[in-house]
Amino acid sequence: MRYLITGGSGYIGGRLVEELGSREETELIVNVDVKAPSGNPSNVRFVHGDVRDRAAIQTLLVRHEIDCLVHLAFLLNPIHDEALMYDVDVNGTQAVLQAASEAGTEQVLVTSSASAYGAWPDNPPLITEEQPVRGVPDFSYARDKAEADRLCQLWAADHPDRVITIVRPCIVFGPSVDNFISRTWESYPFLPLPDGVETEFQLVHEDDVVTALIALLDAKAPGPFNLTGDGTLSWRRSAEIIGMKVREMSEKTLRRIAAVSWRLHLPRTEAPAGNIAFIRYPWMVSNEKLKSETGWEPRYDTLETFEITMRAKGKLPDVVATTREPVPAR
Repeated sequence: MRYLITGGSGYIGGRLVEELGSREETELIVNVDVKAPSGNPSNVRFVHGDVRDRAAIQTLLVRHEIDCLVHLAFLLNPIHDEALMYDVDVNGTQAVLQAASEAGTEQVLVTSSASAYGAWPDNPPLITEEQPVRGVPDFSYARDKAEADRLCQLWAADHPDRVITIVRPCIVFGPSVDNFISRTWESYPFLPLPDGVETEFQLVHEDDVVTALIALLDAKAPGPFNLTGDGTLSWRRSAEIIGMKVREMSEKTLRRIAAVSWRLHLPRTEAPAGNIAFIRYPWMVSNEKLKSETGWEPRYDTLETFEITMRAKGKLPDVVATTREPVPAR
């Protein structure tokens, strides 16, 4: 089996390269990234490359006779240059898909995001894969993820004889994670609660992301798949676990403050105001399709994943007893 993985030097990509590379049936992995990995096994070839370069990706696919393309290269942390973020996340996805189309690649897996569904008042308690991706218009990451996801759906419709898997993870946590989401609990003086609403969220452990991707690759499972750990956690409860203050504020006020802070590039403001929708409104997803079609089961639930991450960040002691709240049946 021959793989080309974009973003193979990242914390998820690196683990995926390691796991796939250790298999006897893996003949070659081509890792295309803007940064070199810390190590390079004999069956892994690193190529410094840009996912927006369609011709270069196509050449690699053809030259190395790639069986499966895995596209993980995206910008997660929001940047003020939204045009650049769009270029990498959306145009990069389009370039990679076009390269796979022209190279005749039979199997493609792309990581989208559960945020592509958007956080909306009318979302169901658990979103299934049949729900359309709507994003959030004033949060570039979710907006771009929704557009990139639609490109993948169009590619699937145009190539019914090939397999494309669209993976929609919720928030990914774990000891290796370091992004604007994890830093909310690490460095913020308090956790804002828009309108005092007790919204819940989901987490998936980085290890479970890797095992899920491998399960989907092995199954050659077509179509979209939500990816989340079991159980949920409320924003207030997450703050209580680590002794963080909670401050109830109106959504309107919070958005106004966030918009000004983002525009002024103030410290600790790492996302535009649209990100507040994902604290205020529901966007939880069902993982039943992934479980039933691949047999995958998460090793860690949402609460365990949160605790593991907070321990790694020094926000919890090494050994902590947490009173678990029952997760309501859905």
